[in-house]
Amino acid sequence: MAVQKKAMFSPEQKRALFVGFGLILVAATLIALIWLGMFLPGFAGEVFRKLAGIMWTPIILDFSLLLLGITLILWLNMFIRAREGDEYVYLEQVEAPPDDLPEEARSAVFREAPESQGLSPSLAAIEGALELNDLSEATSLLFELPPDQLEEPDVLVLRIALARRKGHHQKADDLLEQLRIRSPRHPLCRQRSEESPDG
Repeated sequence: MAVQKKAMFSPEQKRALFVGFGLILVAATLIALIWLGMFLPGFAGEVFRKLAGIMWTPIILDFSLLLLGITLILWLNMFIRAREGDEYVYLEQVEAPPDDLPEEARSAVFREAPESQGLSPSLAAIEGALELNDLSEATSLLFELPPDQLEEPDVLVLRIALARRKGHHQKADDLLEQLRIRSPRHPLCRQRSEESPDG
């Protein structure tokens, strides 16, 4: 069975190496042209000899290469940011992923801040526990919700369903009254209103 070999460099790494070698080649070419200019006759050769003498002075050479390197890095950084946008990203990771979850599915990168899901995942877990008739799990998940969210209409609906499943009909009626006050147009309130004249 043929095994596909992993590439030594990713496309981004190849591009970065290409740009780096290109910059080194440009700098080497510039130095070589200055060195060749020293052999020109007359005034031009004199100018290049003076320039080369200044450039090859130990302190000036170090300082000029430092300035050239910083300038190139800043220019490249500005160019990359203008083309690709800000480097700052948002990383979402799966906590305690199962063993069979692929590595690429364990995290996601977002350029924009992901919208807060609020209570949705917790409410979905409670709904799932109620569907499975796991009342103890549903109760413990409800206790994990923030206290200030317990009066929200979506949470009240789940509390009503849980109270009815446990046989606490008076508690369910009290919660339904709270729901009617907080959200009179909720389908559960209308359904109850339609049922009450017949009952």
